[in-house]
Amino acid sequence: MTEPEVYDYYFLFSNHQEGLRAYKHFKDSGIKCTIAPTPREASTSCGISLLVTEDQVETARKIALAPELKIDAIAPIRRKNKSRYKSC
Repeated sequence: MTEPEVYDYYFLFSNHQEGLRAYKHFKDSGIKCTIAPTPREASTSCGISLLVTEDQVETARKIALAPELKIDAIAPIRRKNKSRYKSC
């Protein structure tokens, strides 16, 4: 039985100040997000990103349109199957 593909969405920024500003806006708006390292699949530059789950990405995308937020991109990354690390 195959499990459905689940995606996490990474909001990318040019610097950490922009990421922290967006984090505050998202939290104040009730969006559940996590500050995370930017995955290599999303960008070659180092830095922080905001990790948002698939069920909250559309709301977060609308908030990201605020003129005071500077988001470089939103990168969907397929969540890896963690069951391979489980033992008996």
